[in-house]
Formats: sequence, C-alpha cells, structure tokens
Amino acid sequence: MKINYRRICAQSLLVIILSSTVKLNFAGEAVFVTQKDTVPQGFDIKNASFLLPQSLPKGKYSSALYLFNVVVPSDWAHDIVKAPMFCYAAKYTLPEGFNLQASLATLFISTRINLGPFWNYSINNYHFGVGYQVVFNYGILNQFGFHTTLTGWEQQPSVSMGYSFKTMAVTIRGDLYYTNSLYLSEGHNVIPYTTGFINGYSVTTSLEQRLWKNRVMSYGFKWNYLRYHILAWPAFPVNRYYYVVPEFQMGLNF
Repeated sequence: MKINYRRICAQSLLVIILSSTVKLNFAGEAVFVTQKDTVPQGFDIKNASFLLPQSLPKGKYSSALYLFNVVVPSDWAHDIVKAPMFCYAAKYTLPEGFNLQASLATLFISTRINLGPFWNYSINNYHFGVGYQVVFNYGILNQFGFHTTLTGWEQQPSVSMGYSFKTMAVTIRGDLYYTNSLYLSEGHNVIPYTTGFINGYSVTTSLEQRLWKNRVMSYGFKWNYLRYHILAWPAFPVNRYYYVVPEFQMGLNF
C-alpha cells in the first residue's frame, strides 16, 4: 500500500490552520470582553439628557449640537430635495421647574432663531413640559440671479412628554407655528405679509441614549405639516396649501 505523503501533508496543514483560527477567535473574544464599554457607576440619563422636559435644579446650563436633514416637498423645488441644517441649542434652568431655551438653526442662506421659557414637571421617570418661544426668521440669497432678503416673526407654543430609562430616554413633542409677519425684499422693493396666519404644526419623536462615558446622542424624526419652511424660503408658496415636510434629526449633548 502506497502512502500518499502529499495528502497527509495537506491534511496536517489544514488541521494546523483550523486550530490557529479557533485560538485566534477565542483570543479576539477575550479582548472584546476585556475592552467592552461599561456604563459608569451612577450614570442616569436624566442627568445627561437635553430633550427630556424634566424639572431640574436652578443654575444648570446645557447644550446640544444637531444636524437636521429636511426633505423639501417636490412642489417647492420641482424635485425631492434633502437639505441639512446645523443647529445649536442651549438651556438654562430656573427655579420652580422653569428653564429658558434658545436655538440657532442655519444653512447660511436660511436662519431661524428661537427663544423662550418652558415649565417642566417630573413624576418618577415620567416628564411633562409646556413652552412658548418667539422666533425670528432670516434668509438672504444673492446667487442665481436673486438679490432677495426675508425677515419674519413667529410664535411657537409647544407641549412635550417623555419617559426615562437608565441609559435611554424617549421624548415626544408637539409644536404649533403662528406667523405674525414676513417681509420679502427684492432690491428696493418690499413685499409685506403682515396678516397673521397659522403656518402649521409638527410632532417630533426623539430617542436619547448613552454613546460613551457620560456622552449622550439623540436620534429624532419630525413630522411637519406647514405652509412654508424657512429652509426653502426662496420657494415661498403663494397658495394656502399645507405640505408634509419630513425631517430627520441627529444630535450630540454637551
């Protein structure tokens, strides 16, 4: 009987390779377990959340940086366009569950500034809040043959509720947008829209979760039902129709 040395060598080499692979896999799992991130002792999402409408001790300043991805209706842009807006939001807590909130959202040609008070109340892990903000809209476009500027004022009341887990929190917020006035300037000509009207409303659902250490990240979806959106103000519709404007949000708390 002839001995097939080539076959024996090939089988031995295969066994060695498989054995080495198994050892490497176990070693990799050990390293993974060793380096796995652990929740810091005493971490509670309520201490790091920005969106929860919770009552907090006075004198606390917090902020968050957001990226808003707005889906502009095709009726405004003759196509479905997704455009980002960058937003910086800040909050300063006051006594008796009140706080003052402000935000600046911009895409350079479109800017929206919010400022106003909120009152919040918490029962265990349930949180509720009501707020009112004054809004200033500003847009400027000097490209593509335009020399146009938009300024306007709005009022934005809101209600919100949330629930906090240990490392996650869910918040639902509803906003109403009432436009007081808009001024559209083209060169030396100004077209005023001084008759107040309800621009629409929105519902936002957000999830905050711990990212690493005490840093928290948020993901949200905002369903807008509006006559116009500041992002697409150059396509300001002259009709009285309302449009669905979806918006995806991602933020990082500081």
